[in-house]
Amino acid sequence: MQEPDISRWTLIRDMFVFQVKLAMDAVRDLLLSPVSIICGLVDIFKGNSLSNSYFHRLMTLGQQSDGWLNLFGKHSYDSSKGDENLSDMDNTPAKVDVNVDQLFSQVESLLKEQHDKGGLTASAKTTIDRYLNKIVEKKDSELPK
Repeated sequence: MQEPDISRWTLIRDMFVFQVKLAMDAVRDLLLSPVSIICGLVDIFKGNSLSNSYFHRLMTLGQQSDGWLNLFGKHSYDSSKGDENLSDMDNTPAKVDVNVDQLFSQVESLLKEQHDKGGLTASAKTTIDRYLNKIVEKKDSELPK
């Protein structure tokens, strides 16, 4: 069975989504660090039990946000359809109803809808494709033969 090719646009989409997810993860980590210290200190000073622990509630919230971000979620490329469609496989650390990938899929659907209608995204895609093709052609012509 041959592995399907990934189109330029699928790779650009994947890179963009990953960068946004990394940024969201970084912001979350920056917020969780001081909050976790405060929660831990409050638990120590109040003598909270495990069931009343602010720190452990924060850990649960962090685990849920990991599932929501699905930072390194595996994707499968369905080559039976004309386009490479991404579908998440079940590898999230915590079950969530909605995750970042589903939100990006909704945005992507809206953009594809606009593209199919010949709107702004269609002309933008054509222009970007033209420039990317020129870059590839120039690089190919510079390769030693």
